Formats: sequence, structure tokens, C-alpha cells
Amino acid sequence: MTVLEPASAALNVSQLHWSRLRNLILISIGLAIALATLVYLISGGVVLMKAAGMVTRERIAIGAPYLETRVREVFVRPGDRVEAGQKIALVESTSVSRTLAELAVEKARLSTRIAAIEARQAAIGILLPAAEANARQTQDYLDKVSGASRSGLVVDKFLTDTSSAAFAAAEKLQSLNAERASLAGELATNQGALKEITDTYQSLQSAYAGGALYAPVAGYVGNKVMSAGAVLGSGGSDIATIYTGPSFILAYLPDNYLLDLKAGERVHVRSYAQSIVGVVEDLLPLTDAMPPEFQIPGDVRQRGQVFKISIPEGVSLPVDQKVKISTCYFHMCDAGSGTIQEIVHRIMNYVERIEGYTR
Repeated sequence: MTVLEPASAALNVSQLHWSRLRNLILISIGLAIALATLVYLISGGVVLMKAAGMVTRERIAIGAPYLETRVREVFVRPGDRVEAGQKIALVESTSVSRTLAELAVEKARLSTRIAAIEARQAAIGILLPAAEANARQTQDYLDKVSGASRSGLVVDKFLTDTSSAAFAAAEKLQSLNAERASLAGELATNQGALKEITDTYQSLQSAYAGGALYAPVAGYVGNKVMSAGAVLGSGGSDIATIYTGPSFILAYLPDNYLLDLKAGERVHVRSYAQSIVGVVEDLLPLTDAMPPEFQIPGDVRQRGQVFKISIPEGVSLPVDQKVKISTCYFHMCDAGSGTIQEIVHRIMNYVERIEGYTR
């Protein structure tokens, strides 16, 4: 009995070591799973928001709303500062020029017709008193001849000739009166048509302005400016783009983000050159696909709700600059916590790089 005690003690020690090793392995596996879950929640943007965005401004497109348009001259270059009313480009449109020519021809035709009507009216105005006097005198003479005919003093042929002359004089008078009324109506119609065509001609000519295009607002010209000699297609195209107003950020909230994002919440914005603190100005009621530069090659095209972030005054970020937006951890956007916030962001960058290598 005493001989078996050392072997039993050794077996108990071995079981104790194995139990401790098993517990250590289980604890290690649990910690690894917890760490992987934590890394997934942080890097995947499930709990801590990771959104992509782009710096922009209010965009005003300068284009020519005409068909068959060719750019004759461009007066600005990308990045130029322009003021409201400054000339941007000079274009020529074959369709507008043809329409203006057709309207000018129609104006000339109507003006000629109106001049002819007015001349005829003037002639009628001169002839009408004479015609009235002639008709009156002829009728008086006919009355006298008729009285003499009843007395047998005038032959029937003379009476017939006098009646014919009186009838012709009366007919001429009525014809002139009818023509005067007709010319008045025709003149009013042609004058109305001329006024409408003149207004259309002046409106089109004023809008066309000789093909000059002007900046409606002050701002900066974008990086794409059409060159002289370019022809605009039937679908139209922007000759230049003007960015105006203060800069802001349009970002895309990931669909897998679990927490609520509210207007007025402060967020951390990172670009290649600097890091700033922005404020969520508004959550737009629309969801859109992220721009191609934010998409992961070979992955499903990602979408997100669009929200707007205001940039503090005095901060200068270039237009079309890509930025990354994240939540302020534990109110780390407050003054004095920028170092800790930057350390956290660097850790997230390393995690993103690791994810990129494993893809």
C-alpha cells in the first residue's frame, strides 16, 4: 500500500497540470474570440462609426442650353476666382442663329404688309369723301331725271344710263367703306403678330446675348473647363463649373452602423493633411451609392445614407478632397484630447491595413 502512494501523487500532479493547461487554452481561445469580435466591431464600423466623405461646395454648372453649339472662346482657367457677372465663355449656336434669322425675316414681311395696309388706308381716306360726294350728286341727278322722265321730257335710254351711273357711284362708296373696315381688322391682326414675333426675337436675342455666358455667382472655377472649339452634344455639357459658398462635407453613413447619428453631433474628420472636428448639420432623407473611389474593388457596391457636415470657419480643405469621418470616442473631440484621439485613429488605420492585406 505504501508502495503505490508516489505513483498516485504523480498522477494527481499530472491531472492538475493538465487542468490548468486546459483552462489556459480555453481562456486564450475566449480572449482571442473577444479580441477578434472587438476588432470586427471597431474596424467594421458597427459600433464606432467609420464613414467616407468628400469636401465640396455649392456647385453651379455653366452650360449652353442650345442645340448645335460650338465653344468659340473661353475666358477662365481651372482654379480661377470669378465674380458675379464675369464673362466665362463665348459660344455660337447654329440653331439659335437660324431661328433669329427666320424671326427677322418674318418681322420684315409683317412690317411690309402693315406698311401696305396703312398706305391703302390713307388712300381710302382720301378717296372716301370724293366717293361720298359723287354718290350723293349722282343720286340727286337721278332723282331729277326720273321726275323729267315721268313728264315725258327725257327718253328712257338716258334714264337708264343715269341709273347705272348712280348705282356705280353707290357701289364704289360701299366698296371703299367695306375695304376700310377689312383693312382695320387685318392691320390689328398683323400688328399683334408683329408684336409677338418682336417680343420673341428680343427675348431670344437677350437670352442668347451674342453667345456670351456669364457667372451667376462669385466663386472658384472647377478643375474641368471645356476648351475653345469644342462642340456640345445634343445632351448638353458643362463648359465650366463654379464652386461657391462655404465648404462642407457630404458623407455616407454605413448601413451596418448600429447607433443613431443626430444633427448637432460632433465628429472627427481626417484628411491626408490634417484632422479637424466637424458638426453633423443635417441627415438628408436619401440613400445613395458611394462614389467609385470609396468602393472596394471586387466587393458589392456599397450604399449609405447621405449626411452633411459643417466645417469650422478658418479651416481650409480643398474641394473634392476625400476624408474619413468617425465618432468622437468618449468626448475626445474636446480640447486637450487630440493626442489620444489621434492614437486611436492610428490604431484603426493599422487595423484597416491588416484587413486590406487579408483580402
